[in-house]
Amino acid sequence: MPQSHELFQISQVAILIRNDKCLILKCADRDNEWVLPGGRIDKDETMISGNCEPAFRRELLEELNLRDVKILGVVDYDHVGKTRITKDCVLGVANLIVNDNDEITLSEEHIELQWVTINKLDKYNFVWPCAKRMIIKGFEYKKLLENYVK
Repeated sequence: MPQSHELFQISQVAILIRNDKCLILKCADRDNEWVLPGGRIDKDETMISGNCEPAFRRELLEELNLRDVKILGVVDYDHVGKTRITKDCVLGVANLIVNDNDEITLSEEHIELQWVTINKLDKYNFVWPCAKRMIIKGFEYKKLLENYVK
């Protein structure tokens, strides 16, 4: 029997932690909603390089002006069904990144940035329901890597 499969857009987001705080961004086009930096892969963008990393780096450059980014790995992923914001289902992939030197410059997509500790996440209304979990996993992954290196 033929099956129908859900079609997804892919969104890659960054968990950037500096001084035990994670960067989050306030959306310019939504009332008091916050996101992690990143975005979707453009149509045919992966066909150029054969992978998703250039699209992720492009989003970080466009949204934050980050040029020197080290991608440590995927810490979490989840999907969101069709909503008022997305006409398609979106698969979100959260990557822990390192960038300690670049000054952050916001694009017009965001009106504010915050550096938040893990115990202050409940104060923010995130667009993605799983964003808090992704951030917590980012902190856990970072700690695991730091302990492994010691």
